[in-house]
Amino acid sequence: MRKREQSSILKRLAGNTASLSATQVGRVVINTLIAILVSRMLGVEGFGKYGVLIAYLNIFQVLVRGGMPRLTIREIARHADRAQEWFRWALLGQVLSAVVVSVGLLATANMLNHPQDTKLALGVISLSLIPHAISSAAESVFQAQERMEFIALAQLGAQTAQLLSSVVVLLLGYRIVALAWVLVGGQCLMAFIEGVVIGRMGLWNGFRFDWKGSLHALKMSWDFFLMSVSVTVFNRLDVLILSQLVGETGVGVYNAAYLVVRVVNFVSISYSHSVYPVLSRFFGESSARFKLLLHKSLSLGVTGLLLPAAVISVMADVLVRILYRGDGYSLSATLLRIESPFIVIYLWNALLASGLMSSNRQRRSVIVSGVKMTAGFVYYLLLTEQLGVVGTAWATVLAGLTGAVLNYLFVNREVCRLDPVSSIGKPLVIGGLLAVTVLMTGGLSWPMSLGIVALVYLVSVLSLRLVSRDDLHLLHEILRP
Repeated sequence: MRKREQSSILKRLAGNTASLSATQVGRVVINTLIAILVSRMLGVEGFGKYGVLIAYLNIFQVLVRGGMPRLTIREIARHADRAQEWFRWALLGQVLSAVVVSVGLLATANMLNHPQDTKLALGVISLSLIPHAISSAAESVFQAQERMEFIALAQLGAQTAQLLSSVVVLLLGYRIVALAWVLVGGQCLMAFIEGVVIGRMGLWNGFRFDWKGSLHALKMSWDFFLMSVSVTVFNRLDVLILSQLVGETGVGVYNAAYLVVRVVNFVSISYSHSVYPVLSRFFGESSARFKLLLHKSLSLGVTGLLLPAAVISVMADVLVRILYRGDGYSLSATLLRIESPFIVIYLWNALLASGLMSSNRQRRSVIVSGVKMTAGFVYYLLLTEQLGVVGTAWATVLAGLTGAVLNYLFVNREVCRLDPVSSIGKPLVIGGLLAVTVLMTGGLSWPMSLGIVALVYLVSVLSLRLVSRDDLHLLHEILRP
């Protein structure tokens, strides 16, 4: 791959990662503001009802999307001339799923023991699933064509409108059902914005209902669907088991620490989403370019995140004091130090999973997700029972590490041979040196400890030559205005 081409590709990846990261951060900020507003104006019960709405909405949105987005992104990235065809299949398939899932949401809401206003609100948000299907299909096209700025435009615009609408609704004295209508309105606005952009791209031209093709695409996406369900369940295991074994106070202490980790992981999510269509295209065009991009992403990405992980470990006490008030969160700093390596493990998993799916090995991703979910259940159950919330933090790291090892073995054996020295050995050495440095400087003030950690990191990276002169040149080209 020529240097100019590398620079162009990495520039697009950096821009797309920035767009998706801005979207993720904006979403978190807006959702947090809405949650604080609801909790203050509707009280504990109203806030609980709102939490039930969001939980149901997130779960049923996963069922609507199934595995279509990942499949659609991969196929459009490889065959740009079939973008309209795959958009049509993704749209119709997910709209069909949305109709079925909406009925399931209504049935679930009426079967469970919820108050009447909660049931009515759940019925209202079921109306948001069809516009969500439209958004999902449109965003798949944007990701495949590496135009993530359109996603940022639609999501941040719609969620800002949702925040303002929530303020008005609550100030007028309306409660949970009105908030459900605000959620529906926000999703409809998002679908409208993205639908207009799709129209500007010409993908609505000559639109026809190809239900047979859509059903075939849904069948092809089954492995992606199973993986999405496994990931969704895994991401909720820690809180579900912790709430049963320790209680809601333990959940609060744990979430206070994990929130910091989650914010950093947004960058990993954004980059893995950005690199996925590029890997999919390279797999069909050139195995050498596919391997180079995956290898560079792993070695440089993991190396780059080692420093933030060490910084979070050093500043755990300071971060917890700044973000949270009260003595009840003192244990969160310990949990944050335990979970800081999960930042690196998370990126490792995300990139290797993208490598498997982009190379038609999505069945392997299903196996990894299933094993990780099962192992995580065992880890969480045993360690939380023995160590309480500290055990939950260790279980999170162990479950992620289990998935990382399996992902690496599958990629290395079935997709491409990765250099174990630069992709595993050298990052582990640097990580070990940083861990020792953090422990040895624990008695110093945090600015001094941070300076020593940064110095050890810089010397280690240069000494082990993980970042070459060409890499620094490419980085300069990416960051240059």
